[in-house]
Amino acid sequence: MGAREATRTASNTSAGSTTNGGSTAFGAADLSDVKPLASANGVSISITLAEPILFLQGFDQSELGNRTTTMLRGSLHLKVSKSAKIKTVSLNFRGRAETEWPEGIPPKKTDFKDKESIMNHTWPFFNAQFQTAEYGTGADTVRPLKGPSTSTKELGVSTNPAVDHLRRSSGAANLSPKEAKRLSLQVTQSRSFGKGDSGTGSVAQKGYRNFTPGDYVYNFELPIDSRLPETIDVELGKVKYELEATIERAGAFRANLIGSKEVTLIRAPSEGSLEQVEPIAISRNWEDQLHYDIVISGKSFPLGAQVPIAFKLTPLAKVQCHRIKVFLTENIQYYTLNKRVHRLEPTRKIQLFEKRADAPSSSAFSGSSMRITAGGGIDYDGREAAARGDENVPRDTTNLLGNLEGGHNVGPTEMEFSVQLPSCQTMSERDKGHSVHFDTTYHNIQVNHWIKIVMRLSKPDQIDPTKRRHFEISIDSPLHILSCRATQANIALPAYTSPESVTLLTEHAECGCPGAQRRRNSPSSLLPQVQTPDESTTNFSNDETFSAGLTRPQAAHINDPNSGSVRPIHLLRSPSFNPPAFEDTEPPPPMITPPPQYDSIVPGDPRGGLADYFSRLADEVGDDEVDSISRSRMEVPLTPGGRINRSMDERRTWLPLGQR
Repeated sequence: MGAREATRTASNTSAGSTTNGGSTAFGAADLSDVKPLASANGVSISITLAEPILFLQGFDQSELGNRTTTMLRGSLHLKVSKSAKIKTVSLNFRGRAETEWPEGIPPKKTDFKDKESIMNHTWPFFNAQFQTAEYGTGADTVRPLKGPSTSTKELGVSTNPAVDHLRRSSGAANLSPKEAKRLSLQVTQSRSFGKGDSGTGSVAQKGYRNFTPGDYVYNFELPIDSRLPETIDVELGKVKYELEATIERAGAFRANLIGSKEVTLIRAPSEGSLEQVEPIAISRNWEDQLHYDIVISGKSFPLGAQVPIAFKLTPLAKVQCHRIKVFLTENIQYYTLNKRVHRLEPTRKIQLFEKRADAPSSSAFSGSSMRITAGGGIDYDGREAAARGDENVPRDTTNLLGNLEGGHNVGPTEMEFSVQLPSCQTMSERDKGHSVHFDTTYHNIQVNHWIKIVMRLSKPDQIDPTKRRHFEISIDSPLHILSCRATQANIALPAYTSPESVTLLTEHAECGCPGAQRRRNSPSSLLPQVQTPDESTTNFSNDETFSAGLTRPQAAHINDPNSGSVRPIHLLRSPSFNPPAFEDTEPPPPMITPPPQYDSIVPGDPRGGLADYFSRLADEVGDDEVDSISRSRMEVPLTPGGRINRSMDERRTWLPLGQR
């Protein structure tokens, strides 16, 4: 196919058309805002993804066995500003894992890196040696560039200087329109072919195809198995996925174009998982001195979110609680050679929150808060302020449980902590000692976390009651730390709303970290919500949570600035101080088939159905037989008669439908 035929094929393809049976979803988008990955000699390439971040579901092997997939979709944009001779257009998606071993990998200790290829997939969009290259460029969408016109409507007049030069050199100043057109076509052919090109032969023989100026869009998609590891970047290991586009050009001085774009895979809980809703509950006694209940409202939290922790401390003796600390520990393990070589990094321990009896609470990351909902040695006048989170109310500075020496105001103490996890911004601004990586499932790089709660207690010494002995209670529980992008708005479907409700469009953040950048507009109600039948006549307390249908309940730890206030958690429901009157409660509707009356169970008995059972039994079998029956293991008839009867055996009169 010559240069003229290639130009004609491109010009006859309108913008947004499909030349290879592909979808035009990505080709119809505005491609001018996409930053090119590589460009040279009038050719540039860029990659646009339909979903910039892919989410893999499941942590446990049982969840990964469901073989769920996520779809990688996008388009490769090839922009040609001037004609180019291209041999191949291909796109490669690959995943690679790498772990570093500074001391060397045993037993030889000659290798210091372990590299593994996780997956590799290639899309050969165009190849000059393929048979389809004779018919087109293989692009799903082609948009030719509109250049300046090369001739005017007046016959015999040309704006091409090369044609004018040939006219003057040939001595023919006045040419017919047919001769002028033929002369212009010869000049166009001479420009289309380079030095040594004849313009004849197939694309396979030449080894390239001439791409005319325009935009060429190649769409692609690939299912990604959820069993693949997520994107990981720790100190001595990483897992990385990227798309690499390659444009191979013909010519000795035409370099190939190679551009890559990283693809981020995030691990999130599976659809049926209740890790973000199901709490961690701990209830224990400490040496018959203190009973403590601790509730952590969730088993997985994204970075940048807040972890709500509720305490209920019930003193059983004159015990004192001086301070409470909350830690997050991170364990990183590396494996290689099929897990025959193992290295365990030192455990990283970060103090997130601390509450002392003699000082206000302190937090490693801004955003944490606490409040006292009951007890704590706070007077009645200061309870409302303490429940709002005010720590300046008068209280006992030696005991978080209050003064237990007096006989009044002694009872359980209830506190709620909202512990802030590190965010993207805080981890980038601080040293590596405060950085936290999310949990991983890759067999060679394993990262897991534990939450640790430490309480400093003291009790009187048995020998010398004037002295006190101090103790520390440590409570540990595994905790899943998710990526900051694994927010409820990104991994959960929006809740169904009533037809009369109006859905507004607002901007949402890219991740759950405070101060994160905004992403594209999305529906405002991304969290499960409840639509009551009549919201104007029904008022519910903010402390209560309702669910409708099969919608997943809202997690207590969601830190979404668009969701409003965070739902509080309570160990015990507070009683209602203004219950409705008993007469206001509507009785249940009558039954369609009421149960039979007692008199109808034993028909013909003058004593009625409510007579004593054993007296009726004695009349039937006699007193002696009743004693023998009671001593034996025989089944006694429940009603008079020769067979065992049940109340359900009685025939009931069914009312006709529509009558009551």
